[in-house]
Amino acid sequence: MIIAIKGKKNSGKTAFIEKLLKKLNGYRVVVIKSSGHERIDDESKDTFRYRKAGSRAALIAVKEESVLFMDSMGLEDAVSFVRRKLAPDFIIVEGYKSVENLKCRVVDVEEKPDVEAIYQDMIKSLKRRRMEIFVDGKRLPMNEFVEEMMYNVVKSMLSTLKRGEGKEVEILLHERA
Repeated sequence: MIIAIKGKKNSGKTAFIEKLLKKLNGYRVVVIKSSGHERIDDESKDTFRYRKAGSRAALIAVKEESVLFMDSMGLEDAVSFVRRKLAPDFIIVEGYKSVENLKCRVVDVEEKPDVEAIYQDMIKSLKRRRMEIFVDGKRLPMNEFVEEMMYNVVKSMLSTLKRGEGKEVEILLHERA
């Protein structure tokens, strides 16, 4: 489920998201934040120089956090990337002017929404997908029958492999020219 938080500058968007995140403790949540800044990475830093030299992305890992720098992407691409790579239960979007193309719930903090009510709605809507297929970065919609069938076929084929518990499996197919 995607929740888009909207409101004017200093209207309480961040505080609302923080309250919601505390309630969602234990769930996998990703926040996608838009900013008016031109760039975050600094031209004098190695991460910037690696990308300028041709690296697709540069990840810097320090003791308590990691940051992935890559070329800018639109909101839909960012959501798709997060779904594929982080498999969250919920995605919270903040700071985007336009969310029409997302199938999401929009919460306007200026209307003083009830955090508990939003949280309860999110939990009710949570449907753990057993399988998702992405083609060229876009999620392939599947009805429940097709999803269950594909899940069982792939799970059966992988059950003969003796690696890990198989609670989460990622298969990447690349067609190279």
